Amino acid sequence: MLTDHEQLTPVKVISTYLSLSWTVAVQVNISGVSTEAALRGLTADPGFLLSRVGAAIRAGFKDVLARRGIRPLQYMLLLVLEASSAASQQQLCVAAGVDSGNMVELLDGLEALQYASRARDPRDRRRYLVSITPAGRSVLAELRQAVQEYNASFFTPLTEVERQQLASSLGKLFATTAEGQPRTPAGQSLGP
Repeated sequence: MLTDHEQLTPVKVISTYLSLSWTVAVQVNISGVSTEAALRGLTADPGFLLSRVGAAIRAGFKDVLARRGIRPLQYMLLLVLEASSAASQQQLCVAAGVDSGNMVELLDGLEALQYASRARDPRDRRRYLVSITPAGRSVLAELRQAVQEYNASFFTPLTEVERQQLASSLGKLFATTAEGQPRTPAGQSLGP
């Protein structure tokens, strides 16, 4: 909040408004400019709305995962490992779009929680194969349920048809992003 000695600027008004999570209507005129009109313009901007809604759902998603000691990329790795039974660290790097240094840290965390294990590849002793453990499968099932419940709660204001339309539209947008592009080189599978 602003103190009596601070100058009120449009940036402070908007950031203060946003930091209050849209719970307080700010109506201040600054040099004849209505912040209400500016905020109305922002709420009509799809990019702005996606960024704010994205930040809110990301925070909730991270919280759901954190309750079980997992980060979002580790959740994705568990999903990949469950589908592939075992994968090399390099294959996981490609699938997740993560560099090898970060992959080691992510896998160290999963191993510390006993959700994944690394073992030498019997066909190539220079590389390790990573697999999901029974504890990892169990926590993944719990996480899927918790994420599903969180999503259902977050999207309660939308009808089922609106949810499907939103997912379809977001899927189209996601496919145009670098992250939405296939990461696995042609012909390379995630399996051993």
